[in-house]
Amino acid sequence: MNHLLKKSVLILGLYLGAATAFAGAPVKNGLVLYFPTVAARVRDVSGSKNNGNPNALVVSNSTSLVSMAQTHQLSYCVWINPASIPHEFPDLLSKGGQSQPGAYGGYEFTLNSNGDNDVLFYSGPFQAHAQTQIINTNLGQWVHIAFTIDLDAQVAQWFINGQQVPTTIDSGTYADINFDLPNNLYVAERDPAANGNRTNFDGQMRQVMLFNRALSADEIQTIFSKTALKK
Repeated sequence: MNHLLKKSVLILGLYLGAATAFAGAPVKNGLVLYFPTVAARVRDVSGSKNNGNPNALVVSNSTSLVSMAQTHQLSYCVWINPASIPHEFPDLLSKGGQSQPGAYGGYEFTLNSNGDNDVLFYSGPFQAHAQTQIINTNLGQWVHIAFTIDLDAQVAQWFINGQQVPTTIDSGTYADINFDLPNNLYVAERDPAANGNRTNFDGQMRQVMLFNRALSADEIQTIFSKTALKK
């Protein structure tokens, strides 16, 4: 097989792999990012067997990752199994944050070690948290998290294990949210430009989905139900 043919086969294989993964998403409309898994084994070819198991990803900025600036909507879904809460605010997804003069805007999802609320969303001065303590009290167990926001309707909603939970806006207004930042996207890792009290997520992560529209409660339930056996 010549070099050109080998290269064509490789490109086709990568394309088919990505297409297959996307096709497996239970909800596809508005989907801009889908990682069935975040962990992937990296083989040490030295023969010393120092294999790596990365649990974080960096995704270069793209038009689709800031398309929420046009739709004025965003949804995020993920299964997490946190081993610990190693610092005040471990990042689940980070593209920007609330730290000036660094990243101020974008979108960021963190856990919270304080225990009064489990999970938070930030975009510049805007902050919304879920009124639940299920994550901090269930370390080492799989939990499904979802969040939707519609800037025009001025509605933000957290979901835990497919069910709506009380959501509180802590600061800022919907007009403060700016999705159009050029930062790269960090999965299970803090954006280097984010607030210094952030840290990387410690645990396992599966079925990461990001949408440029606000999913309905039924769609969140569908994702929860159909991905529960794929964690």
